[in-house]
Amino acid sequence: MKKLWNKATRRLLIVFVALILAGVAVVIQSSIVNKQVTTELVYVAAGNLTPYSLVEGKLVQRNVVKSEVPDDAIRDLKELEGESWVTTEIGIPKGIPVSKSMLIPAKESKFGESLELKDGAMFVGVKTDQVKSAGDMIKPGTIVDAYVYIKGQDRQPSELVTPADDPLLKGLLIKDRQNQNGYEPQREGSGNQNPIPAIAVVETTNPDVAAALIKYQEEGEIYFTPTGVEISSEMNLNNQEVEEQKINPAPTDTEPPAQ
Repeated sequence: MKKLWNKATRRLLIVFVALILAGVAVVIQSSIVNKQVTTELVYVAAGNLTPYSLVEGKLVQRNVVKSEVPDDAIRDLKELEGESWVTTEIGIPKGIPVSKSMLIPAKESKFGESLELKDGAMFVGVKTDQVKSAGDMIKPGTIVDAYVYIKGQDRQPSELVTPADDPLLKGLLIKDRQNQNGYEPQREGSGNQNPIPAIAVVETTNPDVAAALIKYQEEGEIYFTPTGVEISSEMNLNNQEVEEQKINPAPTDTEPPAQ
């Protein structure tokens, strides 16, 4: 063994180890250079995004060098489907790659789902219960018609107001519902002490709808009847605007032809 371990073999071992270390150094250096030169297509902020702002429609694709791309960068907008996402309390500067850790669902922010409201949209709370909510069938995203029962007093008979009587009660979007403790109602056995809904939150772009719901709520009781489900919030709100235009058509400058 001692015959094999001589000056020559020691020199060969040193040269071999040096070559390995040099090779590793080259690989590391090459990786660093590649990350600084190679780009990756990711989503970045199209403009300066302020804290707690919706990111929908505000992200653009851009090639960014890999060294600047976070591990959880948004590479496909499908990653954001199913939720309305907002920036955190820090915001995101223009051109910065957007990562999942920079965003939170709107409903989990300190401002809640109010951040999801489009221009002109509003929320209205309506008192409800197990019966008035059709057995709690008014899940978020449900489209409902509202019926109002006004109990008679003295010589005044009871009254039932239907969507046919007042079109403002038709095609309402249920955005949320809560029990009397302010939480989402859950089925029995889920750990929620109160599974009965107490408040239905309606989203609308029409102030007249909000006013009608408040008025009827004070005069009588509102019953919700589910008629469908929401395809998309924006599409449903657009449909509401179309219905409103049918009820209150915009004036035109043209005059009817003379008879």
